[in-house]
Amino acid sequence: MGKKLERHNSLLIAILDIVSVSAAYYLAFLLRFDSHLPPGQIANFLITLPIIVIMRLAAFRYFGLYNGIWRYASMADLTAIFKAMFASQLFVMVAVLFLKHGAFPRSVLLISPFIAVIFVGGIRFVIRATRHVRHKDFNGQFSRMLVFGAGDLGEAVLRDIQRSPSGRHVVGFLDDNALKHGRSIHGVRVHGGRDKIVEVINKYQVDEVLVAVNHSRGKIITDLMAVYAAAGNPRKVDFKTLPTTNELITKSRLTPDIRKIDVTDLMHRRIVDINMALVKAGVAGKTVLVTGAGGTIGGELARQICGLNPARVLLLENHNTALFYIDKELKEKGYTGMIVSVPGDVRDESLLKNLFEQYKPAWVLHAAAHKHVGLMEDNPQEAVKNNTLGTYILARTAAAYGAERFLNISTDKAVRPTSVMGASKRLGEMALRELSGKSGTKFMSVRFGNVLGSSGSVVKIFQEQILAGGPVTVTHPDVIRYFMTTEEAVSLVLNACAMGEGGEIFVLNMGEPVKIVDLARNMIVLNGLVPDKDIEIKFTGLKPGEKMYEELFREEDIRKDTGHADIFAAVPSEADARLTDERREALQHLAAGADNAAMLGAIKDLVPAYSGWPRKQPGKAGELDPGFRRDDGYVRRDEAAGRPDNGEAAQPRAAEAEPRDE
Repeated sequence: MGKKLERHNSLLIAILDIVSVSAAYYLAFLLRFDSHLPPGQIANFLITLPIIVIMRLAAFRYFGLYNGIWRYASMADLTAIFKAMFASQLFVMVAVLFLKHGAFPRSVLLISPFIAVIFVGGIRFVIRATRHVRHKDFNGQFSRMLVFGAGDLGEAVLRDIQRSPSGRHVVGFLDDNALKHGRSIHGVRVHGGRDKIVEVINKYQVDEVLVAVNHSRGKIITDLMAVYAAAGNPRKVDFKTLPTTNELITKSRLTPDIRKIDVTDLMHRRIVDINMALVKAGVAGKTVLVTGAGGTIGGELARQICGLNPARVLLLENHNTALFYIDKELKEKGYTGMIVSVPGDVRDESLLKNLFEQYKPAWVLHAAAHKHVGLMEDNPQEAVKNNTLGTYILARTAAAYGAERFLNISTDKAVRPTSVMGASKRLGEMALRELSGKSGTKFMSVRFGNVLGSSGSVVKIFQEQILAGGPVTVTHPDVIRYFMTTEEAVSLVLNACAMGEGGEIFVLNMGEPVKIVDLARNMIVLNGLVPDKDIEIKFTGLKPGEKMYEELFREEDIRKDTGHADIFAAVPSEADARLTDERREALQHLAAGADNAAMLGAIKDLVPAYSGWPRKQPGKAGELDPGFRRDDGYVRRDEAAGRPDNGEAAQPRAAEAEPRDE
């Protein structure tokens, strides 16, 4: 039925072309003779008309004018009309002048093609215009949209909305380019820059704001939402954007659908360079062990590794439900033959021995850890058992069975740690340092900060609080954090593992910082609510172990270039610190007991930079934890200026506000 309808439409267009070409040819005669055709010229017209029509239609068909869908007519179609007219004109002139070389008015042949282009092109664009009119309805029935970005992307969105029954009506553009202000795109006005957002929203009763830009998207979105939120505007507006290039590539269809803004759009991050070919060369045809495979980082490690053609992927996880779901997900994606799921713990030496003997993994990606700072403050023995001793047991087993590479997922909290969790991860790094160089296994660690959407994430907590009607709780108005998406963090982790030579502590580039209070306000706006009006923001004070800023480097650390713009190698001032057998056995003895004070004292002895012991009381809401005021080599922070007391510029890094699956 559809093909039959298309044939009928093409036939109708061809008939209209015959009429248009004939009318254009006759009009050319009338113009040439001032609307009074001599009798002899009527004969010339009638004799040559069939030649004109046949030549024109043959050229139209050759150039594909009957293959197009004219409700989508564009400049490309107009160009095809010009080409067809020019090509046919050469044959027309030769044929007509050969038949009527005497009294035939040659100027008619020059005039008629221009008129024919207008008529033929006009028919097609009228079809497009009438279709737009047919779908146009009373604006009150449409969602009124304001588009930020009067460039190519914004124009494409407007064109798509105008030609399709999308249920939207674009009321205007905003753009930071002052040269565009006051001008129009397809009849839609550019009202001004981002500072006009509240004015335009109120004037045109806007329902949706679409951010249609390809650059600096995160900053633009946060700025627009901040201006809107600051106005305390009672009108509910949905902020939306378009998929990024990476999102389009990973989807089965490449249509740039308008979608709601999510938290990842609020991050001021640029696209990172990922060299997965290097990783694939390292894992293809080999067995890879992923610990903590049911967590956010471990699960994403498993997903990305499975796509790199390994022989087998071992999933080790002590949380059975989490293991069940990642196992189910990967097998449903077609990786059944390579997945081996193992419920168990990295501290179970007999399990590890059996696993390594049977499968002999070449790469070990260690993401299993106790990661929640608050819980580990109250349970230091468990933090050390898992994050330190568990890491050592797994690494020692990997070395004994000849694993090629061992990558430990560490944390920015291991730098000058104020929390038990951070200190236990630093001890894990020291355990690898002790083993490094004693076998053929290349041991390395990677430090990075907060991952969006991980379990226990501040983003998830904020969303739950907003849905419950508030308040949204933030520890301190000046706390800042650095964020990465899970996908980019894991891709960089795998890049680091592939390039490592052994003994390195890699650090990922965390991008630009985000104030947690601004993140909270933006998330409230994303839910169509007004901060401090519909939802209260409440400051609760820093918790034990928390910092105002996290650091990936200390001032005295050496930073080495790795050749990758987003991966650094840190050489800490205490780089040679090792967790010797004697010290490890002492920790193991303390971990088996119940004396928290003794365990914390041992941690302080092994990690002198650890500033969480002796214990300090957390500050009041909005105040710093007194534990930040130390005179034991810890660089103190000035709260107001965000600078060290010694006058050096602060280097804030990603922090505790969003715990991460490690």
